[in-house]
Amino acid sequence: MKLNILHEIPKELLDIEPKQAHDLLGGPTIFHIKGKRDDALYLSTLLHANETTSFFMLQQLIKRYENKELPRDLIIFVGNTFAAAEGMRHLPGQMDYNRIWTQGNKAEHLLAQDVINYAKEQNIFASIDVHNNTGKNPHYACINMIEEPFLALASYFGENTVYFTYPDSVQSMAFSKFCTSVTIEAGLPGLPKGIEESLEFVDKVFNMDEIVSNPERDRNEVYHTLARIRVREEASVDFEDNPDSDADLSFVPNLDERNFELVHKGSRIGYAKDLKLIYVVDSKDNDITDQFFKLGDNGEIIVNRLFVPSMFTKDIYIMKEDCLGYVMELMTPFKY
Repeated sequence: MKLNILHEIPKELLDIEPKQAHDLLGGPTIFHIKGKRDDALYLSTLLHANETTSFFMLQQLIKRYENKELPRDLIIFVGNTFAAAEGMRHLPGQMDYNRIWTQGNKAEHLLAQDVINYAKEQNIFASIDVHNNTGKNPHYACINMIEEPFLALASYFGENTVYFTYPDSVQSMAFSKFCTSVTIEAGLPGLPKGIEESLEFVDKVFNMDEIVSNPERDRNEVYHTLARIRVREEASVDFEDNPDSDADLSFVPNLDERNFELVHKGSRIGYAKDLKLIYVVDSKDNDITDQFFKLGDNGEIIVNRLFVPSMFTKDIYIMKEDCLGYVMELMTPFKY
């Protein structure tokens, strides 16, 4: 798979929809635009190709600096244009573009390695990967290292920071080994608030002399991701919270409204015909379901320990292809 490397952004890019990016670019593309300083800001867009905020934010950023000298070099990776053309996260049979940033022999692995190699040859100031959620989440930043520059960078986007080390095949993890990196989760795709807040965050970092903590915030709440909740492919799902449902799993209707709220031991998130249809795995894919859920006498899915969820989704495709959501715990607050 060929990686395009361009040093000018075509004007047509500024006014098209994400679905049209493939016709314009022909595939994954790096833009490297020179600025006043050579310590570049790196941006990833459309790694999940149906998460469109990154693309619309990019258009607004380019328009903001039209006919102006950039404060520093800007390196932009426009990722899965193939899937963007179809409005999908990734195409059937295609690897997820945010699960390819480790060693491997598939075409997508080799593409990611080409991007990493190119970035390593540059002087990268910071890396920002822009994503959306499929459920209702507050805007938040994710980091892969508990170190001051990472915490400081995250403090400018949302009031919560999530620290995770799994999955380890994401872009931010690969880049964290040679620069300060962050992933931002900007709510549901394409909403004006997500585009605006992503733009202001990126522009703030674009103009920083150094990465220092947000002077307007004493600290963010820092959460640690413990595990993923997954749903079996064969399970039928609804959100009727009905013990007599024909579905194998009948979740509460407001499941995705519980993100970043405490879920208490003994609470119920729905009903299951068989608890084996919903399971929890840790960072090593060990099944730890019994730590978090048990089945009640009437088929209730009962929470077995206190936790904080993120990315709870009502998108049935996503919950089976990736996960229903993540379980987290609040870490000792960091002063930074």
